[in-house]
Amino acid sequence: MNIGDTYNKIEEFYRHMTKTRLTRKDFFKSLGILSASLILLGQTKNASAHPPSDILITYDTATKTLKAVITHQVSNPDKHFINKVDIQLNGQEIIEHKISRQDNNASQTVSYLIPEAKSGDTVSIEAYCNISGKLEKEIKLGL
Repeated sequence: MNIGDTYNKIEEFYRHMTKTRLTRKDFFKSLGILSASLILLGQTKNASAHPPSDILITYDTATKTLKAVITHQVSNPDKHFINKVDIQLNGQEIIEHKISRQDNNASQTVSYLIPEAKSGDTVSIEAYCNISGKLEKEIKLGL
């Protein structure tokens, strides 16, 4: 196929398209397909969104410090991150921590001083993804 043949095919296609009239039915069918495509394209933003996958909780009784490592694998911690951590002690929320950026691509680490915690108490941590989802874990404090 040479350039002349390609040019002739393009010209033939152009003539056909200028003579073709789009019916009302075809117009609305095309509009529906375009709308559905745009909606599906808009949904792809959340395709990579996911809740945290794990929370590793430790409590140091000597220092009364709660530490949590929240596993949340992301490609860009400035745009996709853990944005909030809630701490409950025996079912009562005691800390609400808002976060604007994740520590790194793999996790967010948080530490809190909880002087009122004692042996036998239940501490729960709920971590929220800024795009979609959350995860809650709890531990029972030992001696």
